[in-house]
Amino acid sequence: MTMNDDDQSRTDPFQLALADWQAGRSEVALAGLRAAVAGGDFGCASLLLQLSADPAAPDGAQAEAAEAVLGAPDAPLIRRHAAFLRARGYGMAADPAAALTQRIDQARSGDAEAMTEVGLLSLLASGDAAAATPLLETAAAAGSIAAIAALLRLGLEAGQLSPLARQHTPVLSRAGHPLASALIPAANALPMRPATGQTSPAARRLDWPEARDLLAALQAPAAMAAETLHDAPRIVRSPRFMPAALCDYLAAQAAPLLRPAQIFDAASGQTRPDPYRQSMTAALSDGVMDLVLWAIKLRMAALAGGTFDQGEPLAVLLYRPGEQYRPHVDYLTEDGHAASADLARRGQRIATSLVRLNQDFTDGDTVFPRLDIRWTGVRGDALGFANTDAAGQGDPMTLHAGEPVSSGMKILASLWLRQRA
Repeated sequence: MTMNDDDQSRTDPFQLALADWQAGRSEVALAGLRAAVAGGDFGCASLLLQLSADPAAPDGAQAEAAEAVLGAPDAPLIRRHAAFLRARGYGMAADPAAALTQRIDQARSGDAEAMTEVGLLSLLASGDAAAATPLLETAAAAGSIAAIAALLRLGLEAGQLSPLARQHTPVLSRAGHPLASALIPAANALPMRPATGQTSPAARRLDWPEARDLLAALQAPAAMAAETLHDAPRIVRSPRFMPAALCDYLAAQAAPLLRPAQIFDAASGQTRPDPYRQSMTAALSDGVMDLVLWAIKLRMAALAGGTFDQGEPLAVLLYRPGEQYRPHVDYLTEDGHAASADLARRGQRIATSLVRLNQDFTDGDTVFPRLDIRWTGVRGDALGFANTDAAGQGDPMTLHAGEPVSSGMKILASLWLRQRA
């Protein structure tokens, strides 16, 4: 006897949990996911973390989710989740140093994803591409597609490509990496960096960093270079806010999650597509976070004067030719329904952070028509602005728009900050 697709969907723990959740049986859904994770169904771990952070989740759900993931059988995806849980303090005391130590140990043991995270965190913490390159080369040789992409980006910035990056370039295309079509032709035009000594990761001794060397990547910077564009409302821009290789990493991680953007309809209390907002969007929930994405979100929150826990899910927006986001404000207004309940729970959206993730487009500026301010930036530049006035009320002067893209695709990271975690 064989099962058809309908039978299979009814017995799949992932689909069963979704059905229970949508029917309001949150405790049943979460219990099913915890059991699935304990049994080795690692695909359910991401959904478990996502749902346990939802406002509809019962009290204690996050702690129970963390316990289930940390107690699951060993696997690369579980290691990735576990590092984020420890660093953030998901149902436990936050310990970024312990998370980094464990991730570095996993990298030393051959975990390609851990190697990539360590390499990218090294780049973020120090800004030293020369120090990060050997780590990323080792990850690329171990099979990390993300590390290959990062090496190509570093080569483009340096004007020459490492021999190992050249060797692995075809792998990026075969793997269907979302930025392959942009990275590979440009990288193929580069000269190759002269070989010095042993170039094979297997043949050389690699000095992996210590947790203390990377800890700055998981902490809000004490000071952040920013130029004030306007005082009230506060609008600042931060050039070179994020290394280009991390911009690529964020864009690629979000690509499989992109969906048509929606707006909130106050009349119905639901979200729906609308020509007013034309883009693709991806929300990166706790279920997809790793240490690199966590570090990016933490820094974007700091630019807007907030903390990681004040942030809504980190979002990536993609605008194609002709698409735009017409003039709007980011603060919420009372509607007597979902928006009012959200305001009561977490308070107002007090600030917004944006990071430009690519340069392969024309037009599409972010504009504040009531302030005569326009921001374009280049890859890695950031913009932060307040949405509320000194009294904490929504400030209509923050009206802004994303102008239509003329050619190419505009990719932007966006983070909304709330009054309360």
